[in-house]
Amino acid sequence: MVSTRLWAVSDNVTPGLITPPLIPPLEIPEETKPGVNLVRFSFDREFDSPVTLATMPGPSGEQVLAMQRGEFCALRLDGSGHWRSFLDFRKRMEGLILFEEGVHGIAFHPNFAENRLFYLSYSQNEPRRTVISEMRATEGADPVALPETERVILEVQQPLADHWGGHLTFGPEGYLYIALGDGGLRDDPYRLAQNPWVLHGKILRIDVNGRTGALPYGIPEDNPFAKDQMVRSEIFALGFRNPWGVSFDAKTGDLWCADVGQDLWEEINLVKKGANYGWSDRDGPGAAVFHPKPLINNTAYTDPVHAYSRMRAEGLCIIGGLLYRGAQLDGLEGAFIFADWGFGTVWALEINPETQMATKRLILHRRGDQDRLNPTLITADVRGEPIVLSQEGGIYRLESVSE
Repeated sequence: MVSTRLWAVSDNVTPGLITPPLIPPLEIPEETKPGVNLVRFSFDREFDSPVTLATMPGPSGEQVLAMQRGEFCALRLDGSGHWRSFLDFRKRMEGLILFEEGVHGIAFHPNFAENRLFYLSYSQNEPRRTVISEMRATEGADPVALPETERVILEVQQPLADHWGGHLTFGPEGYLYIALGDGGLRDDPYRLAQNPWVLHGKILRIDVNGRTGALPYGIPEDNPFAKDQMVRSEIFALGFRNPWGVSFDAKTGDLWCADVGQDLWEEINLVKKGANYGWSDRDGPGAAVFHPKPLINNTAYTDPVHAYSRMRAEGLCIIGGLLYRGAQLDGLEGAFIFADWGFGTVWALEINPETQMATKRLILHRRGDQDRLNPTLITADVRGEPIVLSQEGGIYRLESVSE
């Protein structure tokens, strides 16, 4: 990937001014992939600002859709239009009206069928904070949440009102991964994403089945900084701005993350244990002009697998994302499917499995003039086929069509 500085302070201009950014060429080819349609599921309602979808372990085939303002519905994406209430958290979300406030994530314990546990991520005010909590559901074929069983396991104080991230997912080894943003505003003003002693701008990894000391969760012994007293032991990887969409490859167990950028870049990262993805010392694949010196000297950074640019008018807010391992979309095995919230474009990124570098970008859908599509997540149904959630209230599937 390109790793040169994009903005530079000139010796011939007034101090504090910068030369305009160079518009780099597209580093990989792009083409439209024919034979793929975006089809909306038919329900007897719209879903208010859906943010994530989690599969309920067990034979029911249900998934739970989390909506930003606190409603959770159990549904089946089989064309039946089936849905039912799972949790009504709207009272808890009262007064949370800013663009990124509210519910951010839900994940079911891998042993949910036995222990009935699931996990939530949401924001609260006074003080402003991210809350990660555990809750139980009822027994039986149609479980519903039991709000009175909620146990808060982590609270992260937030300095500002955006860039919280908040997506949750369990890894193949059974640990809970939590993606957190840098805490808000432009330029990461408090340098939190590179600060190893705060949780902002990080992907965390905790053991919900264990306890370490007085913590209400355990620190996995193989966490990269578990024995480093200079770094928070919950941290799995760092240097993120606003990670939105984290998922594990069902075949390899690799962790993928889409990270929302600022002015220049939107990026896709293959997340490795202990790696630093640069923000806010770096912006995408280049150095950040607003922080000319790194927070910590001699820091090693990992470049994104792919970055697209606002400077090329490709988009303005990346939405992750899954590594496709389904059976219905021909020619997309092993491609990373992602979207742009602002432009309503859905892509598949072809990746060389040996080098793990991007080789081609395929357009699967471009929003038309009459579309209301603003993707909020690309995820999967129970069969591993791609599902697109949209802020306007729709749930969509990608399907192959004969030409």
